[in-house]
Amino acid sequence: MKKHRLSIKAKKRLIAVLGTVVVLVLAVVIGGNLYIDSILNKMNQKDAISKEQGGVSEESLSLEERYNVINIALLGADGTENDTSHRTDVMKIISLDFNNDKITISSIQRDNLVYIPGIDDYNNFNEAYSSGGVESALQTLNYNLDLDITRYVLFDFNSVPKIVDLLGGVSLSLSAAEAGQIGLSGGGVYTLNGKQALEYSRIRNLDSDYGRMNRQNQVILAIVDQFKSRSPFELLDIVNQVMPYIETNVSNSEIKRFAMNLLSFDLGNITQLQFPENGYEDIEATVPIGNTSIHYILKDFQGNVAMLHEHIYGVKNYQVSDRLDASIKRMRELYLPY
Repeated sequence: MKKHRLSIKAKKRLIAVLGTVVVLVLAVVIGGNLYIDSILNKMNQKDAISKEQGGVSEESLSLEERYNVINIALLGADGTENDTSHRTDVMKIISLDFNNDKITISSIQRDNLVYIPGIDDYNNFNEAYSSGGVESALQTLNYNLDLDITRYVLFDFNSVPKIVDLLGGVSLSLSAAEAGQIGLSGGGVYTLNGKQALEYSRIRNLDSDYGRMNRQNQVILAIVDQFKSRSPFELLDIVNQVMPYIETNVSNSEIKRFAMNLLSFDLGNITQLQFPENGYEDIEATVPIGNTSIHYILKDFQGNVAMLHEHIYGVKNYQVSDRLDASIKRMRELYLPY
C-alpha cells in the first residue's frame, strides 16, 4: 500500500493550525477562569482558619482525610463579620461527601445550651457569633459536636430576597396557618417572591424553633431546585449579583473544585437532620440564664452527637470525645443540680 507523506509546507500549515487551536482553547479556559474568579472576588473573602484556630480536637483532626467529607458551616445573621452584635439564628452544616457523591445538611438548634470556648462559659449556640465572630462560632460547633469545621459561608439575611427574586421565586407548600402569617389566604402550593420567602423562613409564633428550622430548610431546597433548572450562563449571572452579600473563607480554587465535583452528585437527594433529632422531645429542661429562659438542656446530648456523626460520616455507635463528655457532665452539674 502506497503511503502518502505530507510535504514540509503542508506540515508547517498543520502545525500552525494545531497551534492556533491550542492557543484558542487555552484562551477560552484561561479567560473563563479569570471571569469566574472576577465573580468570586466580589465576595467578602476572608483568610483561612486553621484547625487550631477552629478549636478542632485531637480526636477530630483526621475526620476530613478519613472519610473524604468536607464540612462547611452556613451561618445566617442580620449582621456581618464587622458587626458581630447580631446572633446567627441560622446555623447549618453543609457536608460534601466525595466518597458517596452526596450532600447532607445538619440544622443546629440555636437555643441548645453549650460550652462556648471564647467566653469560657455556657450559653446558647447562637451566642457564640455575637461573642467573638465566625471564629468563635466555629470553635463552638467543633467543641460541642466533635467536628472539624474550618470553612464557612456567612450570609446577610438581606441576600435571601435578592436570590429568590433573581430566580423568579420559589415554589413551596404552605399550611393555612403559614400562609396567613405572610399575608396569603389558605394552604396550598405557592410561588413565593423574595420578601415572602424570607418572612416564611422567619415565622416564629406558629409552632417551635424546630418548625422554623424546617421552613428554612424548605427555602434552601427550593432555591437548589431552581438552580438546577438554569443554564450555566444564567447561573453565572445570578451568582454575579448575589456575591456581594456573601462572606466566606473558602478559596476560589476550592469553590471551583467543589463545583466540578458536584456535577456528579445527586442534588435531588439531599438528606437532612436537625440537632437534636427529635426536637422538643429531646429536651430535658429549660433553664434561665441572664434575661431570658430559652436555654435547652438535652436529655441525651451524647446520643444526638452520635446521630449527627452517623448522618454526616455514616459512622454507627460513635463515642463522643473525652473533652465533650466532661463538658456535658459539667453543664448538667451546674444547671441541673437536683
